[in-house]
Amino acid sequence: MRTFGAACAALALLAACASSRMVAQQSNPDYVGKPFKSILVVAVTADEIVRRTFEDRIVALLAQRGRKGIPAYSVASGRGKIQEAQLRQAIAQSGADGVLITRITRVDRSSTNVSGATLAIGTGFYGYYSGMWDTVTVAPQKVSGESWTRSETRLFDAKNGVLAWTGLVDTPENDDLDAVLTQYVNLIFDAMVNDRIL
Repeated sequence: MRTFGAACAALALLAACASSRMVAQQSNPDYVGKPFKSILVVAVTADEIVRRTFEDRIVALLAQRGRKGIPAYSVASGRGKIQEAQLRQAIAQSGADGVLITRITRVDRSSTNVSGATLAIGTGFYGYYSGMWDTVTVAPQKVSGESWTRSETRLFDAKNGVLAWTGLVDTPENDDLDAVLTQYVNLIFDAMVNDRIL
């Protein structure tokens, strides 16, 4: 019984630690083995803290591989959405030969339908018979479950706008934003390294 309890606890812990997973990725063969020397990193989000944290972490990982990374917030001022003309100007100003753009494409919440039922209410052994005449009807219900975010990261050639790499990632809902962001950044970065784009 103790072993069963330990196994259940381990499964619960694994479920609680669900992490981002790569759904799809594809690299342009013309760019495999020809990594960019400098990359402008753009996080498309209205949350300025998330944007800066994401861009800084990718820039740090690029530096570890001897590549120059430029966070977009350092050359494209302003909060929220920037115009494409402003982005093009930031790319030119940065001197980057690659542009990495990450955005959320959708948020899904899993749900299930629970069918209705009629339940008898009983209050102990002596009230069993009379309690069987008292019933409660429960209507069908839709129960919401875990939320998943689908995001897309694309790496472009800054000179001609050609797509060099793309990846789609699903990330489960989690209150620990720092841990989620760290795992996500490492996941996409490792995927690009494995595809020999970085």
